[in-house]
Amino acid sequence: MGGTLKKKREFPDVYALVFILCCVAMVLTWIIPAGAFDRVTENGITEVVAGSFHYTDSAWQTPWDMLQAIYQGFSNSAGTIFLIFFCGASVAMVEESHALSAFFHWLARKLKGKEMLAIAILMFGLGLGNAAGAFANIGVALMPIGIVMAKALGGDAFLAFLIIYYGLQSGFSVGFANPSILGVAQTMAEVPIFSGTGVRAVCCVANIAYLYLVTMFYYRRIRKDPTRSLNYGAAPSAFDAPAEEKDQTMTKRQMATVAVFLVGVIFCVTCTILYQWSAQKIASFFFGMMIVTGAVSGFSMNEIANGFIKGCKPMIYASFITGLASSIAVVLSQGQVLDTIVYALSLPLNKVGAVAGAGLMVIVNALVNIVIPSGSGQAAVMMPLMVPVADLVGITRQVAVQAFQFGDGLCNLLTPLNGPMMGCLAIAGVSFPKYIKWAFKFLMINIGAAVVITMVLQAVGWTGL
Repeated sequence: MGGTLKKKREFPDVYALVFILCCVAMVLTWIIPAGAFDRVTENGITEVVAGSFHYTDSAWQTPWDMLQAIYQGFSNSAGTIFLIFFCGASVAMVEESHALSAFFHWLARKLKGKEMLAIAILMFGLGLGNAAGAFANIGVALMPIGIVMAKALGGDAFLAFLIIYYGLQSGFSVGFANPSILGVAQTMAEVPIFSGTGVRAVCCVANIAYLYLVTMFYYRRIRKDPTRSLNYGAAPSAFDAPAEEKDQTMTKRQMATVAVFLVGVIFCVTCTILYQWSAQKIASFFFGMMIVTGAVSGFSMNEIANGFIKGCKPMIYASFITGLASSIAVVLSQGQVLDTIVYALSLPLNKVGAVAGAGLMVIVNALVNIVIPSGSGQAAVMMPLMVPVADLVGITRQVAVQAFQFGDGLCNLLTPLNGPMMGCLAIAGVSFPKYIKWAFKFLMINIGAAVVITMVLQAVGWTGL
């Protein structure tokens, strides 16, 4: 009886959860009136025409439509899916000779007693680099490497998620020089691009520092009590090193393999920063690097081929969840209720004062981000709505931009529709319900602070000029 009760209380697997959300999205198209904004495209930027919302004929989604939307979600996420496969296979190839784990364990011995400094350098480096959107496509690629590194430091796979994904997102969410999100939002608000950099830079550094402290809180807790790890009791990761190899000396071949791999990663990151490499180019590079590192490790063609398949296997769960998660927005969009939801969320802003309205803008944008996790996509929808409301209520346009940026960026760590985050969590072996139960209080503090900061900026009349 006890076993039966326990089974009934189990939370759905993340795939089941996302499928349930797809079904909910389908039902919403039967309940919420269909509506749309008019849109115009100028200089390659698609904007919503303020005040143009109108109701349209219902476009109810059937179960058959939902199933096709799931396929479309996978198709839309194909680049990310193959990026996860190729990057995972590349790291797994290096680990076939245990070269990467041997390197990180050697590094951990050198950094013994300086683990906090090592994590700080990594998170601040990733955060500040991504403040300009430099590492937009690299997060999933770094997760397998991060797991090996985190375990060498005495942590777990979820610590790797915090170091890598929180590190990247800490700078990206309040980035002061991100052209694809901040630049687009400021262009639509008709304020100078990258104006207000001083205030945003302070907010960015503060956000990185806060998420670093959250990471260190978790790290210290699991070092004292391993049973409090979010990975406790989970099956070993595909990137775990054999225990007997943790103190072994690296061979010359392992050194050569690691050298080639690390040089390749640095080259890839550099090209991502300088030439804005897409997911396709990053994935292609990692596929080629897998072949090269396999050859340097002394593997035959058949061994490299088998290693590729072996490396892809642990990535299946992580890669497919990104496609399934993106299908929810497809259902809402095809049902023509996405604009209706956004319109309804924007209405309360017309009924409050400037200071309170600025804080409410953060909350509204955070709620919209749950269904539109794409920053540039949300900017295209929300900024044309926020700007006239801001002018009407008396909110400065720079504050309206900041409210959008806070709401969009900080909520990326909360929404299950964020495919890359769900993929990284899957690689770390942590379910979304378990993650959100642990992280919710920390992220609510973060969003609460953002609301207060935005209200203060409005109270002082910040224009960023």
